[in-house]
Amino acid sequence: MKRLFCLAFLIALAASLSLAQDNRILELKEKIIEIQNTSELGFRHFNFCSNIIGFGSYVPLAKPVLDKNGELLVYYEPVNVFTSKKEDLYEIWYAQDMALLNSNGEVLQEWPNVLNFHYTTKTPVMDLYAQNSVTLGGQVPPGDYQFRAVLKDKLSGKSAVKVVDFEVR
Repeated sequence: MKRLFCLAFLIALAASLSLAQDNRILELKEKIIEIQNTSELGFRHFNFCSNIIGFGSYVPLAKPVLDKNGELLVYYEPVNVFTSKKEDLYEIWYAQDMALLNSNGEVLQEWPNVLNFHYTTKTPVMDLYAQNSVTLGGQVPPGDYQFRAVLKDKLSGKSAVKVVDFEVR
């Protein structure tokens, strides 16, 4: 009986330590959310790629040069997307526009709200990534161009713009 009591005590102790650790981790995540919610919305690791596997796993192009019959493939991580907390739920909602511009910045093609990410969960989301793709298919003649991405946070009303030069050969 004494051994059974000791075993039960050790299990209860381990469970309370685990719960305390989980609570501490959640507290730290909520502090991160507070910082993100008051920081500037933006882009991190914005790259033209030959392949995108998942979060933080992509093959960037050595130079922003695309084949005229190829694909424009962009990887980025949105940073400081606003997280709303209501009761026990966390909500993130952002959209993104993209546009192909000539070298003078004039719009050749636009894709409004090409991406709409709306997510509600019981646990905070710390890391996000997105990808954009445009099949060139010989429709874009060789030359210098720009790619514009506009990130729009639906909950905070903030937006961020990224314009990157590239070449089609």
